Amino acid sequence: MNAERYVNEIVKKVECKGAKREEIRNQLLSDIAARREQGETLEEIIESMGSAGEIAEAFCQELSEEERRAYRKVRRRKRMTVIVGVSVLVLLLLALYFWWLLPKKADSGMPFFREEITAKTVEVVELLNADDFETLKQMALEELHTALTRENIDKARAFVSDDWGEMRSLGTVYAQEVEQKGKHFTVTQVDAIYEKVNVVYTITFDDEGRLAGVYMR
Repeated sequence: MNAERYVNEIVKKVECKGAKREEIRNQLLSDIAARREQGETLEEIIESMGSAGEIAEAFCQELSEEERRAYRKVRRRKRMTVIVGVSVLVLLLLALYFWWLLPKKADSGMPFFREEITAKTVEVVELLNADDFETLKQMALEELHTALTRENIDKARAFVSDDWGEMRSLGTVYAQEVEQKGKHFTVTQVDAIYEKVNVVYTITFDDEGRLAGVYMR
């Protein structure tokens, strides 16, 4: 340990403001330099002076209560500034993360084939009506396969109505490109009229045209 480090360890433990702390620092360095000129080694000086904590406590005892209160007030203010700064940073990062999660309108730069995406949407609805889950799985992303079963689709249908009847007509297919989690998708929506219920399908395709999601209400 050198003199600078030893003195710095003492000074940072003294409960006083910057000007007083600098005064103590200069005093200690001056005392150590004077003793070294008289032939004492730094190790001998440190051993005789004591630990940094002991010396700092001695200086603190000499300070007025007003000085110590003022120092604690400044330290609390600095601590709160750091806490607020960190909290704001965390909130900003969380906001950015949730913004990244949320779907956003996007232009993937890829040609948007309305006729193709309309045909795919109609095909998915027709396959659902026919309960042709094997063909649907061939069109879909692998992670969607476990959802494309009769049991799961029947549960989704039951949330709309227990009895749909046969489909009578299919409305206009509306499509929009979105970006979610850094990936591009095309989301389509179409109204289907059945004998006993009207259903709105929301169907998602990835940028390669694979089925990525099916929602009905």
